Amino acid sequence: MFGRMTVDAMLTMGAGCEPLAAVKALMAVAEKTTIVKWIEFPDSVLLLVMIPGDPNSGTVYVLDRKPGVWYWIDFEDSQYGGYSLQELERLVGECNLLSLVERPALLRSGLKWVIERGEAPTATA
Repeated sequence: MFGRMTVDAMLTMGAGCEPLAAVKALMAVAEKTTIVKWIEFPDSVLLLVMIPGDPNSGTVYVLDRKPGVWYWIDFEDSQYGGYSLQELERLVGECNLLSLVERPALLRSGLKWVIERGEAPTATA
């Protein structure tokens, strides 16, 4: 679980977008999902969303406020259908994902990141 992280731009809102409007736009695209965690930083917003009734459908989205772009965060692991709420909480807490989320320029930098339990995110070549 977790490992090499992929970051894919999925929705462009435009620079200076209002966070609430950006969240509403994302939720319109990510149909039939519910927000299970919402964390705001000065430069970003982290959303953990799930499909109601599917406990293993969790997905991670990050809004980079400066350019107004939503990114879908995923991992090259065997969790193809998504993650449980416990796994998402572990990703945020034990894997220190927030250290990247609060500095979203790192997500758009083109660097490849590896996320492992109990370790700081590391960039790879």
